[in-house]
Amino acid sequence: MDRGPLSDADLVALARERDAEAFRKLVERHQDYVYNAIYHMVGRRQDVDDLAQEVFLNACRGLPRFEGRSKFTTWLYGIALNSVRGYWRRRKRVRVFSTDASADDGPTHQLEADGDDPPEAALRRERVEHVRAAIAELEDDMREIVVLRDIQGLTYDELAETLDVPIGTVKSRLYRARRALRDALAPRYGQ
Repeated sequence: MDRGPLSDADLVALARERDAEAFRKLVERHQDYVYNAIYHMVGRRQDVDDLAQEVFLNACRGLPRFEGRSKFTTWLYGIALNSVRGYWRRRKRVRVFSTDASADDGPTHQLEADGDDPPEAALRRERVEHVRAAIAELEDDMREIVVLRDIQGLTYDELAETLDVPIGTVKSRLYRARRALRDALAPRYGQ
């Protein structure tokens, strides 16, 4: 009797008992989200590939200590966040971020809506690159929260757990980050 796809909790339980196939399914299920989150915080594909691999390696090693009090994804984002923070410490806070989409073949998004003509699509791509560059220039804590909330879609509760801060801190950081992003984009787009 097939019960359908297994939940993260089911796969974690199996993976903790050294079921390599269960862990592989967890990786497949979450690799795009982890990759995209890291990409938006780091911006260099060659570094993102290494960091994503590091995240899943650390998750595999840490799985026996995962108690299941939080969702697996929240725990995994915490690992990703720690990896990115380590990356920035190693790079001594020297940020390298390409705003040239052709220079980096990182995650792409569907930028052309049905009916977009080429000039509209080009404008949309240009705006996306400006926003990416502005996000890259944010302070680390601001960049993290904008990426995790506005790009990855984590809830306030998930953010509080991932960042290990109260919800009030999440809200104030997000407010400050969005304001800084708006201020960075204002010279180009007004308001």
